[in-house]
Amino acid sequence: MAMTLRLPPEIEDQLRHVAEAEHRSVQQTVLVAIEEYLSMRETAEILADPAALRGLADAREAERAGDVVYGADAARALLAERRR
Repeated sequence: MAMTLRLPPEIEDQLRHVAEAEHRSVQQTVLVAIEEYLSMRETAEILADPAALRGLADAREAERAGDVVYGADAARALLAERRR
């Protein structure tokens, strides 16, 4: 999808300065800014969701307890151990 943005001159100037300072094109700089904005919104949504926060807390506790495995073989070993 192509998109055209019309920016106020002062924002356009700031954008050009940032792009130059970061050795990026203006287009790349805008893309990075949009990706960061969307990421912050996603984080805010997670922080506003009590169920998501509980899930994160449970995951941290599972990791601290060593109840986290990586790979299919490790998962099979954990399941076999739990069945004993």
